Amino acid sequence: MKFLITLLLFSVSFLAKAQSTANQPIEILFIAASHDYGSKSVEDFSYPINKALAFKPDAVFGENLSPEDYDALDRHWNKEAIDKRLAYLTQIGHKLPKNPKAFIARQYKLLHKHPNFHQERMKLAHALFLTHDFGNASYQFYRLDKMRPAFGKEEITAFTQLLGPVDSLKNLGFRRTNEYYNIFHPIAQALHIEKIMPMDCQKFNTPWSKAWEKTDSLYKLFETAVEADTNSADYRTYAALQKESNVLQQRMNTAVRAGKGTAFFNTSEWDKLTDIGNFYGNHYLFGLKGFPENEVRDMLTYWTLRNEGMCQNLVSRARKAGAKRVVVGVGASHRELMVDILKAMPGVTVYTLNEYGQ
Repeated sequence: MKFLITLLLFSVSFLAKAQSTANQPIEILFIAASHDYGSKSVEDFSYPINKALAFKPDAVFGENLSPEDYDALDRHWNKEAIDKRLAYLTQIGHKLPKNPKAFIARQYKLLHKHPNFHQERMKLAHALFLTHDFGNASYQFYRLDKMRPAFGKEEITAFTQLLGPVDSLKNLGFRRTNEYYNIFHPIAQALHIEKIMPMDCQKFNTPWSKAWEKTDSLYKLFETAVEADTNSADYRTYAALQKESNVLQQRMNTAVRAGKGTAFFNTSEWDKLTDIGNFYGNHYLFGLKGFPENEVRDMLTYWTLRNEGMCQNLVSRARKAGAKRVVVGVGASHRELMVDILKAMPGVTVYTLNEYGQ
């Protein structure tokens, strides 16, 4: 009887804790960004970074797959490139420890105490990449890249033996022009956050790609037909949308040249520009003769499913980790839909970049 009572009390306590975690309030600072700012960018990265630091998050999420989610995929849009990178690192010759998970945990613990143990960080980056935690491997590459000017001969030798020549991280997909290197990794490092949490969802990549390919081929036929009759009402609708898109594009270019691209990517103007561009005019052209409306709707279905999956990953993983305030870094085209989804989720408060701190 005593055992049964103890078991019952444990079960009640466990369920209460699980329920409490499920309802835990979360505040999110949502930062939409470019995947590539270019090698000659004049972008003012201090704008999003300073807002994030003022927000004081417990965690930073990126548009990365967890190792488990990556391994569960039958196909991945970038699998060929990833396989090539894995082969490159494997050919260098340094072997993974027999228990990579335990090794990675030990390395994190060691580097927490001794962040300047560069060779240990190299080993961590190597293990993370080969176990398909590409987001956190990239974070470690960033930190090593920033430390590289201080490397001595021993560290350069170790780097070469583990990861290849010190100037060849591009062979592992490392880029200094993306949003992680310029915004989200600096945020995490400044706040002593040791890991970038993953939230991407690629379960629907195959049907999304098929819908995209079909839409693209049909849209070209529509475009040829509608432009052939410049006196039609359909052409006037089409031309007006093209004109509006061009105006928005010019505004974006002006913002980018002024170093305010990220600020623009977090506006409703950007939302409409990317909506028109990514979805071939989207609902603005529905009803026009020959426009592939059904195919665009298929694209929107799979796009919505992906973004719903990303939001679910974000919120559930943040709550599981006990994070109450999180910064989310994501490609700008996700902004409008993800913000709407997150705002509709119970217990979630969302601040967009430009509105936060106003």
